[in-house]
Parts: sequence; structure tokens; C-alpha cells
Amino acid sequence: MASLHRVATCLILVLAPVAVFGQSSLYSDIEPATTSVPVASVAGAPLQEAETIQLTDAVVERLATDEATSEYAEYFTFENSDVVSGTDARRAASASCKSFPGDSAWPKAIVWDILNVLLGEALTPTKPIASPCYDTQWGKRSTTECTDIINNFTNPLFHHADSTSNMWPIFQGRTCMPNNDTTGRTCTVGGYPEFAIKVTNVAQVQLVINFVRSTNIRLVIKNTGHCYLGKSTGAGSLSLWMHNLNKIDFLPDYKGPGYSGLALKLAAGVTVREVYEAANRNGVTVLGAVSWSVGYAGGMIIGGGQNPLAGIYGMAADHVVAFQVVTADGRFVTASEVSHPDLFWALRGGGGGTFAVVTSVTVRAHPKLNFVTSKWVLDASNNNFDAFLAGTKKFYDVFLGWADAGIYSFFVMGNAPTPFLSMLFLFVANHTEESYTKVVKPFFDYLDANNMTLTSPHTSLAHNSFYSAYQATWGANSFPIGLENSLPANRIIPRRNFQENNNETFALIKDHVLSGKHLLGYHKAPKKYANTNNAVNPAWRECGMFMVTSSNKALDHSTPEGLAVAKKDLQENILQPWRDITPVSEGGGMYSNEASVMESDWQESFYGGYYPKLIEIRKKWDPKDVFYATTAVGSERWVVQDGEQGVQTQNGRLCRV
Repeated sequence: MASLHRVATCLILVLAPVAVFGQSSLYSDIEPATTSVPVASVAGAPLQEAETIQLTDAVVERLATDEATSEYAEYFTFENSDVVSGTDARRAASASCKSFPGDSAWPKAIVWDILNVLLGEALTPTKPIASPCYDTQWGKRSTTECTDIINNFTNPLFHHADSTSNMWPIFQGRTCMPNNDTTGRTCTVGGYPEFAIKVTNVAQVQLVINFVRSTNIRLVIKNTGHCYLGKSTGAGSLSLWMHNLNKIDFLPDYKGPGYSGLALKLAAGVTVREVYEAANRNGVTVLGAVSWSVGYAGGMIIGGGQNPLAGIYGMAADHVVAFQVVTADGRFVTASEVSHPDLFWALRGGGGGTFAVVTSVTVRAHPKLNFVTSKWVLDASNNNFDAFLAGTKKFYDVFLGWADAGIYSFFVMGNAPTPFLSMLFLFVANHTEESYTKVVKPFFDYLDANNMTLTSPHTSLAHNSFYSAYQATWGANSFPIGLENSLPANRIIPRRNFQENNNETFALIKDHVLSGKHLLGYHKAPKKYANTNNAVNPAWRECGMFMVTSSNKALDHSTPEGLAVAKKDLQENILQPWRDITPVSEGGGMYSNEASVMESDWQESFYGGYYPKLIEIRKKWDPKDVFYATTAVGSERWVVQDGEQGVQTQNGRLCRV
């Protein structure tokens, strides 16, 4: 019955505003709630154009005094504004849960119309990305469109271009999946937001934050939708779609709080590839993620930013010198070493969607470096099993030295069709081919001396820039997404495991791989470079290996019952042995950006000993819980009532625990 009610609600409350949106003549006397402020230098960098368009006290006062908007001004005031509002009554009426479509407190259609006009007609009712595969309220099924959607569903750019689509549909709730045969299937809004705002300026972010705070509506934030945990989705929510804030400023003579030198100021919507391209054009190097489709300024860097240059420069979050953000009270502020330093500390590693909405970030840039990329494969097809294990064990014996030399590895181990170690990429920063060869030669000499044969030979290629090396490795990888056949997870394994517990650790690696479990490995040793006084998970400072794994893909993931079995197996049989051997108290942990959404000890594993400090900062900056994201700081106070889905999804009402 709950799901039927949800469909009916969508028909009534989504279609009603659609009939009005776009008819701006009905509200021709109402101007967008914006004003332009002078282009000032803030934290050493000029405001970007989108940041000069703001919601100010004067604009809010205009809404309160203008006859056309005075009746609705209470929805858009800043926290502690002098404008009298009746929002406390609405909050009290739904204090136990966020307001939801169908509730008496849910805004009427005219309120949404006013909001749309004040936003400059940037408000869009959600149409699920795969709805053309169905006969729905959004239109009749189109075989041509549906086929195109199916063909593009694993392409990140396809989801980038949609205001609400998420790249991991399990966590949305899979309420409208593309399929050529949709007989017996349904398509509903489900865990997608009710509406999205195509954000093009700061004023829109401020207005929406004031609106959701006054109406007690759930807020979500989306840039690209690249989130392993579904944080950019949420049933009954209003979504800030930040992807169209795409300005990049190169600052060759930056002078700001705590740093002078090369820098880039990046708007919230830019992707990792766009940042790398801009850095390359300007002859500099910038730290960022492995996957090119990741949004740079949001969850990636706020979650800490593990990156291929960690062995030279540390974590990406260490290189932030300032954030421009909108806080839960609707104010646009700068967070830096000298301006709101507690917020600045938390935003560098404390997790996305938690403390404020980032509109831009300013990061250090570095000179161009030389790079070497290489690859090779060792398996048991050209070697007997014992020889393969000996060669693999030797690799784990020497890799810490490689990591300390700035080498970052990206490899896969598996057991089919035969046990193998495939070094997809060795990414070697600040080396020539000669210096790289000197570092790795003892390993390959060991293989030769023991008659161990590489199935794919060791090859290497020199590069004179990061971008060239990146394009030769991850930049050429499609990184398919949109899949629903596994649940992701990871573990940060301390270097002490390879120094003090080497045999026990290798025994677990061997058992993990030979039993058919997924293992994607990164060997890295993040340097303590730049400003490491931040909220980055302390486990990264002791990292020897970062392991990405997943639930068993051979298990059924298509039903709630199947997901429940796969989740249980992931937690108890795949992850628990790693928790046992890498406890948080001894430097273990998890990377929150790529973690299991139902990690049992997420406060400790994601945030280390910093969680108590982070929760206090969260309470200070967002005392009314305007922001929520699953596994984010403070999220333990809330639960998504999604029924029995087998794993936590965002397809349900958000309520207090």
C-alpha cells in the first residue's frame, strides 16, 4: 500500500506544478530572488560570476514587502531573519520525519510555482531517466528511446547530463530500470528527488536551503551522481544539481591564507577530467581522483581525495586553501585557515553533503613532473602454482619501498581462469625511466633468477606531464557504471601489516583471492605534505595498501531477499576477516567515498578518532539537520524508511531514529 500511495502522490503533486512551470506570465510581477554583488577577492581569489549573484538580506526584505510575494516570504528567509515566519509550526507538525509528498505540511502547488519563479525558472520536476521504457504519466513507451537508454546506461556522461540520475541504481531503489521488456515492471519516482534545481548561481543555493529549512523538506546535492552509496538521491527530496557550475580559474600568483603560489579555483560542477585538462593547459599538476567522471569539488575532495600522486603530495584534501560554501542558515561564507577554521578543518576529509554546500574550492597546484607508466601480468598459466605464489609474495615484500619512492599501483588479483596478479597500471610520479627501472629492478631480477615468467611482459612508457600519463592509464578507461550486480566495499590496510604481520596478511590476501573474492589493490604511501591538520581519516596517514572489494557477483542481487544474502555475506565473510586483521585502533579503516553503505562501525572506520570533533562541528553549523547523507557525520540520528530492500536504499521517507 505504501508504494501505491507513493505513485498516487506523484501523479497528484508532480503533475500539478508541471502544468504551471514555464508560464512565467502568471507571475510577471515577480523577479528572481537575486542581486549582483561586486566582484571581490575572497581568500586570495576573485569571486566567480556565479558567486556574485547572491541572495541578500535586502532581497529577502523585498520579498517580504512586495505585495506579489509577501504572503510567501516566510519560506525564503535566512535563519534568524527579522522577517516573521510561521515555519516553526510546520517543523513541529513533522518533527519526527522530513516533510513528504502527501503530507499536510507539503507545500501547495502555488508555493512551488513561486519558488520556481524566484529561482529564475530553474526548478524541474523529476522524470526518471529510464521512463521512456514504460507507459507512464511522463509519456508513452518509446522503443527507440528505450534502446538508446539501455545502450548508454553504463556511460557516466549519460548520467551527468540528467538532473537526478544516480550511477548506482541499487541505492536509489531501482524504481525505474531500463529494459526492453517492461511487462509487469513499474516506473516511479521512487528514491529520486521530487524536484531538482539546475543551479547556475549562489542565490539559488541560498534560496533552496532557506526553503527546505522552513518547510522541513529533505535536501540532497548532486553533481555527477557518481556515488557508491546513493548520497545524491532521496525520496521526497529537493535536489541541488550543481553540475552546471563549471568555471575554472587558473591563479598563477595566488596569495591567500597560509599559501602563496600556483593555484586553481574550481566551481562545484567541474569533473576530475576537466580539472586535469585545465591543469595541463596551464602547465601545472593538480591532485585528483582516479576516475575521470567524478565530481571534483564535492564528495571527492571533502571525503579526503585518495589520488595517484599520494606518494609525492599526500591526499587531495591536504591541498585545499579555501572553500566558498552556503551554510545551513542560508549564508554564503568562506572557509579557510583564517575564516571559520573549524568548518575548514571539517570540510577537508569530513565527508560530502554534511556541513555546507560547496560552490567552489581553491586548491594548490604544482609544477609539471616527469612520469612513467608501466604494466605486466603474473599468473599460474606459465608458472606452477607455487612459483606464482612465490612471485606474488615477493611483490608484497617489496611494494612498500616502491610506494615510498612515489610509485602508485593499481592492480587486480583473481583466480579465474587461473590465479593471477594483473598490474593494470604502475603510475610513477617524479621519475624518469632510468630512475624507475632502478627502483623496480630487484623484483624483476628475482622473477628471472627463479625462472618465473610474466604472461604479459613488463613494459613502461615515459611521460613529461601528469595528463599524458593519466590519459595512458585511467583516462582511457570507460569506468562503466549503472550496474546492479554487486555491493562495493573497501579497506585501508596499514603499512604495519606488511612490516609486522606480513605472513598473516599475505595469507589473508591469498585466501581472499583463491576463494574467488574480488580484489582491486592500490599500493600507496600518502606523504604528509602541505596542511595535514584536517579531517582526513587518520588511517590514510598509515596506509600501505588500499583494497577495493565487493559482494559476490555470483549471488542474486536482483531482489530484496537476494540483496540481503549478498549484504550478509559481504559483511561477515568478506569484510570481517579484514576488520580483524586491520582494526581501527591499529591504523585500519575505510575510505568513505567507496565504502559499504551498511558498514557496521562506519563512525570509526570512516572517520577514525575524529568523529567526536566532527559531530560537534556539525551541531554548530547545522543544528537543525538541514543536511543529511547516508553514513555522513550525524546521520545516525536519521533512518530512511525504505521497507525491506535487503540493503539501505534512499527510496523512503527520512525520519528521526
